[in-house]
Amino acid sequence: MKFPLFLKICPPKAAVMYTFITKSELFCFVSVILFFLDFCSTIDVKAQREKYIPDYSVYHNYSMLHREITQIVKRNPNFMRIEKEYESRNKVSQLVLHIKNFTGSFNTQISKYTENSKLKILFSYGVHAREFLPTESLLYLLKNLTKGLTFPHGSFEEQFSRYVLSHIDIYIISVANPDGRLYIESTNNYCWRGTETGVDLDRNFDWEYGRKGSSSDPKDEEYRGLHKFSEPESLAFTDLTEKIKFDLFMSFHSGIKHIYIPFADTKSKKIGRQVDNLNDMLDLAMELSHCTKYTYKYGQAYKLNDYTADGTIFDFMAGVRKIPFSYTVELWGQNHKGTSCFDLFNPPNEDLKEVLETIHPLYVQLFRYMIDWKSSQVRHITEDFNEESSLNFGYILMMLSACLTFFVCLTGKNRFHHRRRIVSLKSLGSSFSASFMKA
Repeated sequence: MKFPLFLKICPPKAAVMYTFITKSELFCFVSVILFFLDFCSTIDVKAQREKYIPDYSVYHNYSMLHREITQIVKRNPNFMRIEKEYESRNKVSQLVLHIKNFTGSFNTQISKYTENSKLKILFSYGVHAREFLPTESLLYLLKNLTKGLTFPHGSFEEQFSRYVLSHIDIYIISVANPDGRLYIESTNNYCWRGTETGVDLDRNFDWEYGRKGSSSDPKDEEYRGLHKFSEPESLAFTDLTEKIKFDLFMSFHSGIKHIYIPFADTKSKKIGRQVDNLNDMLDLAMELSHCTKYTYKYGQAYKLNDYTADGTIFDFMAGVRKIPFSYTVELWGQNHKGTSCFDLFNPPNEDLKEVLETIHPLYVQLFRYMIDWKSSQVRHITEDFNEESSLNFGYILMMLSACLTFFVCLTGKNRFHHRRRIVSLKSLGSSFSASFMKA
């Protein structure tokens, strides 16, 4: 069977003639068209006519972020440090922070196990250059957290700061993609997503890397790079998680109000793969989804989205690093029309303060939930340890008693026939118990 492909007008008679192709040829033609349309839809867009752009008396450019964060750290040396070894391809600092109570001055009411069993959290911001809001929310968090240290003892602000700094060991990658941010500032292309060379860091990690939920085209906004971990910026993520056993990883983004649970990749969607502690992750996501005036949709990424994403950071953290809680959180979004970009990911200048105030309770609820979770884990481990220690001691006691009884019986029969001595296992057990209690 053949199908008409196009009409051709043939002068001078203007006769309409049909050109036919085979079914297989039509299939190939349609496939090429569909590929072309898909290709065009994913090409990284150029700078667009924006509805509004950042006012840097409200938003912060990279140099302002660097200055503000550095000043906050200098004012709070007992609680904050910058890990200076983490840099971009162009040797620009990613502003990796380590936040905890380095003095131990707040820990008087905390278990002696706390320092080794503190909740350990890793946050990341600025993976996608065009998303300014998440880093602004970090700056808002840092200012509130440290400001509480200056409030009177017992005030809500002081209690919140003391509570967080006593219980949590936090690492923060403040600007994961500084080269991309600086590229936007120099070109005014607020649609730019990747690094300066166009690599999407969130497709560059070793979890189902290279599948169709990413692109091999350097012009595509989901360009995955030449190979997994090809970008120097990924080192901050891999190195920190290799050295430290984190309880939670959270990557902050914007563009929509969603909380994503692993997995997002193509294979996981195909086979229905789930994280081991899905119920716990859903429980925390539910808590976060209702703690602000925004309502966040939440769930497994491949169910929440109509597309897949391969090589993502939060999938790597869950699937490879086995971090118990790993999320991508899209903090904000609004109805969007047209080709402009900045308004898709960032609120208007005049609304930024209100949005940041609205988002902030999400951090408070996150800290509360995770501290409670960690405390329950520590109690469980301690109880198991005590129970196991008690059982082990009981077994040792029984073995010692049996060996001693056997020795007494043997020596009494062969060497000391003239003396008989009865050894009471009950009294022996009491003696060992008393000695153990004294120890």
